[in-house]
Parts: sequence; structure tokens; C-alpha cells
Amino acid sequence: MLRRMATPPPPDDGPVYLTIVHPYPLNANLEQPADRRALALWLACCTRNMDVLLAMFHNPTSPGTVIIEVDRRFDGFKDLLGMHLRSTFLLNPTQEESGMASKVFYCTYNSGRLVEMNGWKRVSIEEHWFQGWSPNNSITGRYPYPKTADVPPRS
Repeated sequence: MLRRMATPPPPDDGPVYLTIVHPYPLNANLEQPADRRALALWLACCTRNMDVLLAMFHNPTSPGTVIIEVDRRFDGFKDLLGMHLRSTFLLNPTQEESGMASKVFYCTYNSGRLVEMNGWKRVSIEEHWFQGWSPNNSITGRYPYPKTADVPPRS
């Protein structure tokens, strides 16, 4: 019996995948359009550019975690990776949010196909979410967006 050909590896010029633990907004549910838009706007504030975001992925079995697809040509990965303290990027965080942080890491998956094969649902970025948006009138209220902190190693 013939074996199916192996899937070729992803191209070197493909997008980069990042994992976000505890993304903004608090308890985001990407099944809800308002939460999708809020997350996309926050990411646009972090990157200072809405055009580098390609897609978001969510998995109902992994609440509190999102995978994002970012254009490889983006030159600000250093500013995006790390710990985003809500007390520094929100003007008026709630008491619950003031002690929280969103953490951004490189993802272990290197292709959209692998992400989806492992149960993650793709949400494409929609241009109309960004109507009237610019980095200096962002939802976070802070411009320029504050630098990220280093993520402490697990003990």
C-alpha cells in the first residue's frame, strides 16, 4: 500500500507564531466579536502597526491563551515579546487588572497548519476593526506604548 507523502516544512519566509498567556482584555473570549476587536486593537498598540497582524487563534480547551500570526518582516519582535504589565499600559486598570500581566512568547508551532491541526480555531484580522485607530488614540491610553518587562523564569 502506498504511503501518503509527508507534508513539506513551512517556508522560511512564512509568518511567525507567538503565544500570548492572559491576553488583554481580561477573560477574552474570541467567539465574541467585541473581544476579537479589543484584542486586535491591543496588539496593534503593542506593535504600533496594524498591518503586521495576520490572524489570531483560540482554543476552548486552553482558556487564557491565544496564538497570533505575525508578518515575518515585522522588525519589532523585541518590543512585543515579554511581559506586558496592565498597570503600565492601561490608564485606569481595575483592581483585578492592576496586578495582571500578559506574557508573549515564541510559539512552538511554526505553521498555521500545525496550529489548526492541534485544535486551534483561526480568526482572521478584519480591517474594519481599525477604523479611526492610530497609535496615539489607542484603547490603552498610553502613547508611546510602554516597554515590556522580562518574564521571570519558572522556579
